[in-house]
Amino acid sequence: MKINKQYKVIPFIMVLIVVLGSAVSCTDVFDESQLNQAPEQDLDFDKVFTDYQQFRQYLDYSYYFMPGHLGRMWNSMVAELSDEAEGLGVNVCSSVFNNGAWSGDVIPGIGSNPAANANRELSDMWNDLFKGIRQVNNVIKNIDLVENFPSQKVYERSLGEAYFIRGFLYFELVKRWGGVPLFDRPLELGKDELDVPRNTYEESINFIVEDCNRAAQLLDLENLGGDTGRATKGAALALKSRTLLYAARPLNNPNQDVEKWKAAAAAAWDVINLNQYSLDPDYVNMFFRSDLGNEIIMNRPRPKINFEQGHSDNSNFLVRFIVPQGYDGWMGTAVTQNFVDLYEDSNGFPITNASSNYNPNDPYVNRDPRLKMTVLYNDRYWYSRNTQFYTGGLDYGNTLINPIGYSIAKFWPEAHQRYKGTSTYLNYIYFRYAEVLLNYAEAVNEAYGPDGAHSGAGLTARDATSQVRQRVNQVPIPLVLSSSKETMRERIHNERAIELSFEEQRWYDVLSWNKGVEIFGEENPIKGMKITKNPDDTFIYEPYVYETRVFRPHMNRYPIPNSEIYKSTELEQNPGW
Repeated sequence: MKINKQYKVIPFIMVLIVVLGSAVSCTDVFDESQLNQAPEQDLDFDKVFTDYQQFRQYLDYSYYFMPGHLGRMWNSMVAELSDEAEGLGVNVCSSVFNNGAWSGDVIPGIGSNPAANANRELSDMWNDLFKGIRQVNNVIKNIDLVENFPSQKVYERSLGEAYFIRGFLYFELVKRWGGVPLFDRPLELGKDELDVPRNTYEESINFIVEDCNRAAQLLDLENLGGDTGRATKGAALALKSRTLLYAARPLNNPNQDVEKWKAAAAAAWDVINLNQYSLDPDYVNMFFRSDLGNEIIMNRPRPKINFEQGHSDNSNFLVRFIVPQGYDGWMGTAVTQNFVDLYEDSNGFPITNASSNYNPNDPYVNRDPRLKMTVLYNDRYWYSRNTQFYTGGLDYGNTLINPIGYSIAKFWPEAHQRYKGTSTYLNYIYFRYAEVLLNYAEAVNEAYGPDGAHSGAGLTARDATSQVRQRVNQVPIPLVLSSSKETMRERIHNERAIELSFEEQRWYDVLSWNKGVEIFGEENPIKGMKITKNPDDTFIYEPYVYETRVFRPHMNRYPIPNSEIYKSTELEQNPGW
């Protein structure tokens, strides 16, 4: 039976409208500028699910619910929740997480209240993900009502996209909250029971994996030009890889069931074995490509941005937000000394190791090349001059912005300057091949050891990490540091931090490793670097404690919004909240 209801699309949510045969951007990327087209009239459900063109709009709209902006938190990056970065300036919501003040309460006052701004990652995220799930469940339930699909292949791809998006949205819920209520169809008021309990973590993972498997069977290996940015077979398998890796980690696998690690290794190998992806030789400019290249498996559609644009809440991440004041930026996010210290020396040793060639008086020489590719540090050449993070220098900050000593280079092309009239793409990457290699390395190490391999793969954990490191000419992990599963685990964790820095991986990685207290708590305070310039133009480098953060064991899982708990007789809050 067709549904003869008017379906009013919520006006504050941007709608993605891309119709087959319509114009696409010159870069052949599923362009985020098309998100800004709100419908001028209500969508008729009967028409949506009989006419392919309107159905396509409705399905495309579902992509919007996938979290996909570095600037989606109010004046904060997710990296600021972790030990990667510190939020600076006014009303940053990261401070609420850093001082342990976050909770299940829904606080009013977005924009002027950091606690309310934290809703972006808490109650707003919960609500938006479930809204997206209902949206895509409508697609799955009603797709067979559409009468004019261009071909069977387009029908299958559309259904595959729907399963992928649902799996992705559920993973975003599960990685934050653990087991959640599972819905495989849209609920109907007056017909379905709306007060339902949470499914178990295992049930939630199995549901996501099944959606990934269905999507992988239906989706193509590659999209055609105008459809670049949509889900592919590789994206579905990459999501499965990430899902099973999280399921195998200590927070979710406290008994260390090795079969879960084997399943995660197999899932990562399925992506590798597609022979569809490889590492981009240009680690720096991969994030500014106009196309996906060979490494990016899936990214967020995006328009070009210029330097003059600032940070935009819940929208695109804009470059000026991270740029030091000496370069006409706002310095909203600073890199911590803790994170800089994770970069090994040029021989692959931690800088705290007795064999390291690290020199604390010249701390940025003889380091992993990715340090220079990722971080702006003192006295390095950038654009037209050497940076000045020393006390009193141009990039030190002012009375409103405390000096930490570093800023992010990774998302700022060096040529992208104010007043130059340039614009650039900035890729928000959902999945890239380097992550898959590191997923594989972590899982294989836990299942088979550093020099073991998944059955039939012929690729060891050591091989996989070496591939990632060789791309930037960093030496393989020294054997003396990685001869056992335990020592290799430490180096793989560190490798993920460095390779995937600021890409919204570190915070969630640490939570799923059940290491939030160890890495984000009082015993590991956030440090900055005090830099003094001498008369002879040399520098004195003195690390100092900038902030002591609060993290408790129960914070490895998010609190369910209390508004949901209060109105339900079935929904249980996570322990400790």
